Amino acid sequence: MHRVAAALRFVRFPLVWTVVADVLAGAAVAMESPREFTWAKVWPLLVISPALYLFGMAMNDLLDLPDDRRAGRDRPLARGQMSARAGTMLAAVLLGLALMGGAFVNAATLLVIGLLLGAIAVYNTAAKRWMPTALLFMAACRALNVLVGWSAIIGDWRFDIDPHGPFVRSLLGAIALLTAVASLASGLEKRYGSVLIPGVRPSALILSCLLALPLADCLAVYGAWGHSLWAALWLAAIPLVAATSAVLRASDTRLK
Repeated sequence: MHRVAAALRFVRFPLVWTVVADVLAGAAVAMESPREFTWAKVWPLLVISPALYLFGMAMNDLLDLPDDRRAGRDRPLARGQMSARAGTMLAAVLLGLALMGGAFVNAATLLVIGLLLGAIAVYNTAAKRWMPTALLFMAACRALNVLVGWSAIIGDWRFDIDPHGPFVRSLLGAIALLTAVASLASGLEKRYGSVLIPGVRPSALILSCLLALPLADCLAVYGAWGHSLWAALWLAAIPLVAATSAVLRASDTRLK
């Protein structure tokens, strides 16, 4: 169980629920009603999107390992709870899952997946070193994840060719903005410490922005589906993030 917990912390698993919510929202806003939202249409997204997110998180920690060790950061690789070899193997499996899922989507979605993989690689290898590019590429990764869902239903990566275009454009803007604010707070915290705004902890601001992502999904789907209350299902990502985080914190406490 300790190895499983370390692996889940390694890929920052709790936030995967927000990624799943985003990609499914991208698909949902391309539909007229919840009746169109079927397993047959969305199941590849449930493989591709989380696998790409978890791969990106794994790649980030693998590349940051020397820095994390020097700084004594509380990460599984740096603390020796997981080997770099195991982390590399896990990253390879996750990338393989994403590529396998790509066999079941259209050409437009494959293009978006390629762009997302490129954005993940650029962020992890170079862009994260400078705050403006870090914000840009992190926001791009989240927005492209939404477009994976949208393109899987529309059959085109563009978001101005469908009557529901305004809903996906609003969703893309909200997701990109919230991600950028969370990334900015994270970067400032690393540079200047825990005091960012008097009375506001950066970690609380980051968490608030990330947990607002499912709310943005919910509102976009609510509008696209003609004010259907089924859109509230997207809010389930919030308690799932909280519950998964609590389980991993408890496990980490036992490890210490």
